[in-house]
Amino acid sequence: MIRENILQSLKQRKHLQVALDFIDLEEAVKVAEKSVDAGVDIVEVGTPLLKSSGIGGIKRILEASRGRAVLADTKTADAGDVEVQIAKLGGASIMTVLGIMDDSTIESAVKKARELDILVQADLINVKDVITRAKELKELGVDIIGLHVGLDVQKKRGITVAALKEEIREISKFTAVSVAGGLNGNTIRDLLDIPISIYVVGGAITKSKDPYSATKEIVNIIRGNTK
Repeated sequence: MIRENILQSLKQRKHLQVALDFIDLEEAVKVAEKSVDAGVDIVEVGTPLLKSSGIGGIKRILEASRGRAVLADTKTADAGDVEVQIAKLGGASIMTVLGIMDDSTIESAVKKARELDILVQADLINVKDVITRAKELKELGVDIIGLHVGLDVQKKRGITVAALKEEIREISKFTAVSVAGGLNGNTIRDLLDIPISIYVVGGAITKSKDPYSATKEIVNIIRGNTK
């Protein structure tokens, strides 16, 4: 099963996920292909790309990903079961729900995801007590907890997800953790001693003049191939 295979892989090693937060699908495909060539593990159809390109966009990214897991960043706020189906129709292996939303939405997504063999990741963006909510979400059946400092908060407060080290440590004790928000090679180096399952990198790769080299550098950092 796809779901079980990915969960097992997350337990075994650290993964790099590239966040394709584009509006233009063709630009996203080009970066996806270069990132895959450089060794990225998970390819994310970012929320802007999902809104602009829909199920067809997920399918194009899936094709470009050549066997890598694809995450559809649906950031589901309601109708969890329906949005799981949308992600699955595009061929995604992981979809996201907003952890701040009502438990009924989370439960709806989890139930349908188990039926369709897809993982649910809860995005804790704007959640105040992330540890307590992460425990609740784990009990509801969520597969991955995503600790995420959004772009607007990064700009306003000048912080990245690296500011949440203690919270990441605590949550990683009971579930797979994905971290996103201003990550690059340097910030990832500072987080390597924490049991993080997925490092999500956006602009450091997608805005680079050479996405292949940018990805390769981060892959080497995560896999310990460079000092």
